[in-house]
Amino acid sequence: LRNLAIPATNKVQMLEDGVTERIKTLLRTDMPPVQFKLLGTLRMMVDGQEEAALKLGKDAVLLARVLEWCEAKDHAGVKGEASRLLAALIRHSRSPEIVCAVARADGVQHLISMATSEHVIMQNEALVALAIASAIDIVSMRDPLKEAELVPTLKSILDDPNGAAEVKFSALGLICTLANSSVMREELDSVNMKESLSRLTDHSSGKLASQAKSILAILSDSS
Repeated sequence: LRNLAIPATNKVQMLEDGVTERIKTLLRTDMPPVQFKLLGTLRMMVDGQEEAALKLGKDAVLLARVLEWCEAKDHAGVKGEASRLLAALIRHSRSPEIVCAVARADGVQHLISMATSEHVIMQNEALVALAIASAIDIVSMRDPLKEAELVPTLKSILDDPNGAAEVKFSALGLICTLANSSVMREELDSVNMKESLSRLTDHSSGKLASQAKSILAILSDSS
């Protein structure tokens, strides 16, 4: 089912056939290999499918189980897939209701942990989800972001000499969103984010350097 859910045409057919409802009956399973495949299949089902992401993201029982699996310390695969599904629900639904539900259920901390993953693809997915969530509802996101120390994490990502350029670019996208919030701007100033941004203005990636300059201008205008 997971592999069948990859092509877009299949996703639509599988949704019409009620596959997600049947998969959800497995949410009670305590077997990590089944949990891992279940999460991966659901993630494939919502990829590019707003309707599926909305349906799953608004399911309180499913969301609670996914958040529980985000803390599966003994099973890194399950923990990683749960975090990726959480990010996917936000990225593909872009729903204020889902953003608020994730923030209220302490899900933001899992996305921030995912942003420091050793896997570039997971880092990017987390940073994009956080940027979308912050743009949609900064009021709900503000306190969880501060509690989970997002801003110092973003500074570390920018300052990492071995960090991938695409991850830094995603981090800049999130910082740009935060820079438009007065409260989060104070957080950015408190860690001297301008210093990190200044260092990126002569980065070998022109796209990265240009984005850093733009955010630097926003922060300078507001200070």
